Amino acid sequence: MRVILGLTLRRSLRRTLLLGVALGTFLFLVGLSYASVDQNQIRSLVESLPPAIRAFVQGADLASPAGYLGSGFIHPITLALLATTAIAAGAASARDVEHGVAELLLSRPLRRIAWIGAELIALEISLAIVTVLGSIGAFIAVGTINDLGTVPFGSVALTALAMFLLFNGIGAITALAAAFSRTGARAIGMGAGIALIFYALDYLAQIWSLAEPFGPISLMHWYRPSNVLGTGSIPTSSWLVLIGVAVVASGLALLVTSRREVAP
Repeated sequence: MRVILGLTLRRSLRRTLLLGVALGTFLFLVGLSYASVDQNQIRSLVESLPPAIRAFVQGADLASPAGYLGSGFIHPITLALLATTAIAAGAASARDVEHGVAELLLSRPLRRIAWIGAELIALEISLAIVTVLGSIGAFIAVGTINDLGTVPFGSVALTALAMFLLFNGIGAITALAAAFSRTGARAIGMGAGIALIFYALDYLAQIWSLAEPFGPISLMHWYRPSNVLGTGSIPTSSWLVLIGVAVVASGLALLVTSRREVAP
């Protein structure tokens, strides 16, 4: 298991580091740009926008330091970088089946649970690396931009943790999809599709009353970075849902993989 974990991480290390550096740079630039913002003007501008546009930042107060920095944690660039990490790592087992690597590995005295378990651990480590590197950019912004000085470092760390939990769940769901797939492209497509559905459902729930009751179905509903930055805490319900989805999806991925035929 340790060897598989090491090989999986080594194969994705360059991609992981590049995504992490890109995320850290982006979050730093978001924080840096706050120094040039006139709070009264941006508040007036946001209030004049239609609800459909304000929903993209989950109704956050962009004039406040927490709301502005929090918008960086929900920005499409941030979501795309984390989703790329989670979905690519979650689909690793399907790529192994597609290329015959899984059959070679399991021809040795190696349990299937150990194989997929190593892939899931690699997923978490890759996400942690990208999240930490992204957090460093946010920490530097908070520490160097006077206007962001009211945002506690602890709140930034909690927001990064919430971001990690969200995409760990998406990665685990992708790993479950990969357990039913024989090609990496199909697993990636399923993971990306599920992530887009979560995003769209959360967005629609904010602007369309008929969709509002279905909002909690989306994992994105339980991720509110501006609120975490502002309050310095993650709601208990968010902890339970984000962690619970990752645990259940990972468990099902282990169960399905232990019984599937991996020969291409």
